[in-house]
Amino acid sequence: MGGGISLDSVLSAASLSDFSSTLISAIIGSTSKVGVPLFLIISGYLMLDRDYTGPKLKRFLMHNYLPMFVSFECWCAIAFLPHFAANRTLQTVADFLRTMLFIGEPAMIHFWYMQMLLGIYLLIPVLACFLRHPQLQQDVTSSTSIKQNTEQNKHGSKKMPLPQHTRYIILLAIIGTAFILVLPTIQTILTWFSVDIDYEITLGGCVGRGSLGLLYMLFGYLLKKDVFHISSRKTSLWLLIAAAVLLWLVSALELRLTNELFLVTAGFFPIAFFAFALSNAAIHSTFWKHCPGWLSTAMTGLASYSYGIYMVHPIIAQVLRSLIPDSMHPLRVASLNTVSILLFSLLAVFIIAHIRPLRKWLLLIK
Repeated sequence: MGGGISLDSVLSAASLSDFSSTLISAIIGSTSKVGVPLFLIISGYLMLDRDYTGPKLKRFLMHNYLPMFVSFECWCAIAFLPHFAANRTLQTVADFLRTMLFIGEPAMIHFWYMQMLLGIYLLIPVLACFLRHPQLQQDVTSSTSIKQNTEQNKHGSKKMPLPQHTRYIILLAIIGTAFILVLPTIQTILTWFSVDIDYEITLGGCVGRGSLGLLYMLFGYLLKKDVFHISSRKTSLWLLIAAAVLLWLVSALELRLTNELFLVTAGFFPIAFFAFALSNAAIHSTFWKHCPGWLSTAMTGLASYSYGIYMVHPIIAQVLRSLIPDSMHPLRVASLNTVSILLFSLLAVFIIAHIRPLRKWLLLIK
């Protein structure tokens, strides 16, 4: 009897330890994937409520879009060199040419982000022009004042309906959320339990990554207009907590069942919800007003280097793998880990940032 109880205790402790390890891995792994959705939502918050007519469109294309396009092409050329040195074939040349021409899958996986972003940025002026239509602007503005008007009425009169154009924007966001995020997420979860569904049912094969990026940017625009009235500190906090719990629990379940985590390129509702809630909390936080000067300077500097670090880190990893032989195992372990790659990347970007032409055209630092 005593031995059985002891064994049960050991098994329970081992099971609890295994669950804790899975949950911690899921929390770290899933949270680390929020960068791209967060950036796109903030971009929508900042860029969709602008005027792109006349000379302002030319300025956007020449000062925003062109440097980003040139930077991507240059990074492709730089990445090509170590790949061609390791594999001198026409296939290597063809793979990078297709990447530079936006044809098919990129030669290096991290290039997908810039390919998507360059496509989305071409549509920003078009979408912004629609959203800034005079009648639409009037209706969106009036919708944000409805809550204030109703709260001022002490007798609680009948709630005013949302203006028609505002309902169209919300409907577009709901349809996009359903077909680009919710349905693909349901399909993904069902596959964890070996339930197969035709992929086209979710329209996932039709909408692609560009539609997902545009949906994220639309979320940013809706946050700026506070259409959902979730800007209060209490609401923002509870929304963020709910989103974090959902993301971490679903990710832990996925990691437990498949030993993998979702792809950020796929429409996965928990990460989208978390990015939306985190953006909302960050935008309306009072922290930025009381942020110490040194911390603000450090964050601004790191943010200006983040694009360069993202683009250069796989190239540095590729070069180190080719230079350090397998026989030098301790050196490979010391060099080919996340911290070392980050430090090498930061050093490379720091050097590039002090060369003025490269600072602008490679790192996009003005």
